[in-house]
Amino acid sequence: MKYPVTCWLLLLVFVLPTTALSAQSPSPDNLIPRTLFFKDKTRNNVRLSLDGSSVFYQKKADGSDSTLYYLKVNFPLHEKKRRFEGKLTNWDMLYDGGLLAVVQQDTSFTLYSTSLTSNKLRKVNFFPFKKLKMVHTSARFPNKIAADIVAVEPSQSGLYILDILSGSTKRLTLMDGFEQVFLDENFGLVAALRNDSNQVRTLLRRHNGQWKEVISYPFAPDNFIGGVSKIISVSKDGQAIYATDNSGKDKSTLISINTETGEVTELASDPDADIFPAAFTLDLDGNPTSVVAIYADTRRHIVDESVRADFDFLDKELKGSTSFAGASQNDSTWLVRKLDGGPVSYFIYDRKTQKLTPLFNDYEYLNDYDLATRKAYTVTTRDGMKLPVHVYVPFGMSRGDGTPKTPLPTIIYVHGGPWAGVTHWNSWFHNRNFQLLANRGYVVINMEFRGTTGLGKAMTDAGDKQWGEAMHYDIVDVATWAIKQGITNRSRLGIWGWSYGGYATNFAMAASPDLFKCGVSMYGISDLPAFCQLPFADNDLWRTRVGDSNTDEGLALLEKHSPMTYLKGIANPILLTTGSLDDRVPQEQSDKFASELKSAKKDVTYFFYPEEGHDYRKPESWVSFWAITEAFLSKNLGGSKQGRLNDIEAGKFEVMFGKEFIDGLD
Repeated sequence: MKYPVTCWLLLLVFVLPTTALSAQSPSPDNLIPRTLFFKDKTRNNVRLSLDGSSVFYQKKADGSDSTLYYLKVNFPLHEKKRRFEGKLTNWDMLYDGGLLAVVQQDTSFTLYSTSLTSNKLRKVNFFPFKKLKMVHTSARFPNKIAADIVAVEPSQSGLYILDILSGSTKRLTLMDGFEQVFLDENFGLVAALRNDSNQVRTLLRRHNGQWKEVISYPFAPDNFIGGVSKIISVSKDGQAIYATDNSGKDKSTLISINTETGEVTELASDPDADIFPAAFTLDLDGNPTSVVAIYADTRRHIVDESVRADFDFLDKELKGSTSFAGASQNDSTWLVRKLDGGPVSYFIYDRKTQKLTPLFNDYEYLNDYDLATRKAYTVTTRDGMKLPVHVYVPFGMSRGDGTPKTPLPTIIYVHGGPWAGVTHWNSWFHNRNFQLLANRGYVVINMEFRGTTGLGKAMTDAGDKQWGEAMHYDIVDVATWAIKQGITNRSRLGIWGWSYGGYATNFAMAASPDLFKCGVSMYGISDLPAFCQLPFADNDLWRTRVGDSNTDEGLALLEKHSPMTYLKGIANPILLTTGSLDDRVPQEQSDKFASELKSAKKDVTYFFYPEEGHDYRKPESWVSFWAITEAFLSKNLGGSKQGRLNDIEAGKFEVMFGKEFIDGLD
């Protein structure tokens, strides 16, 4: 395809070369400063205007901006902005080309309407509120919105039709228990998803002025991560509800529900993964045209042939990494993303001309650097389970099949949860770490395992009470696969993870000392029986899925699966870290494990962050963590490392064991 000159300039920004890597690993001159990986994204909340003319975004991840930025699609190199007097806490677009903005000044909130053709802000006057979320708009009534409003006076809260010109309000319903509410083009209630006190979620249809139950979902691990069963849209005429649904089946599928009769029809499914309630496309009448499943990479399922040619073209141009992010009101202009394991790149796509225009990426600090390539594979375990993995390979080291040209030091990454699947595949919070490691010369394998979510109920159920058995063997099988594929060898293989992944690291280092030459465990469980007696885990979910510490049989199982039980088997170096404010895995879990390791004369490095909780949030903590961990991995696996600089001192941490290593790692 041909790009205009301005687009080529933008493409060059994305691919500016650096010095080529050596045959074995990046030279020190090519190391990306670790501080760059932990800066705030340069763009957040990227959205396409309803008329397709502009792309809006903010620049602060915490939403504390007072400025909304935008580009005109026809002039993508010229950034414009609109400032507000206060914190811009929420914003959305209107059908007349205007904007709605919720602005906080001190403790009060104000709703403004504005347009891009005028600098004038118009205050929408109605009762005082603390939070406003726009739920629905309609082209038939461009001056009205449906909004979920949390009022200063609690009795006034609810779902309202709000006239943005007059400020008049009409309450449609209270929002107590409603997770989702959908309306038709006339602002009539059509569908809802409601939670009850027992955490049961119920999908409802509106018929003859009454809510009627369609499907009920008992609390399960897939709800733990936000739910794979959700409403995605309703038709404009209110005759059909579309949802992802896993009731009575292994994996969630796309279904339609007739609002008159309640009849359910299945429209799309994936053989390996749940149909996910995000990144779908809709036609002009609110009907789905495509949906996605996440199996390492994104799998798009076409529901309406009208979009097949579009996605065939996009997948060719974006090398199979296409993600849909928004459409204009007339569906002629799309905002699409490229998800390839690095910063997310945004494009405007003109459906009529099949013209793809690059805009920007959301992390421009790395524009001058070459990043890792990523490829998805399926690994078959010893008992025939199919597991998706992503393999990140240092830039310049990838063969055509996505594996490295020569065996490289390799890190197996195990995610948290373990019921936190799906969410980590394209999360920069995760991927920035993989890119950092790849830049230091490591292959990173981001793997799934039984017990996770997003791959169906059977996959989740297969992990029940298998933490130290089949779930561990999955990790071993992926590691063994990597060795057989020539990705790495036994002398250069490490394991790393946080939360459940920290537990998995602790256990693997004890149970498979001949396989993993070092391990990095972040806020990981070490004493499983003690952990399962804590309020966080002493409930039916954990008793069923992990083990019941209240029975002799259950306690014996937990001890069998506890890293502390096999502590003496640890033969290789392990690095532990945690946060003192962790309310899930208390610091004493790491304190005790580290002390026992030290007493047993094991090679342990342990430091903790007094001001951090579960999952580190401060950039300085991550920077200091990697300054220490790079040196640890380099010492044990042979990858590159950036110098100490002042990065270690950037984080506020305390060292319990390994001070001599940390102080001398230069």
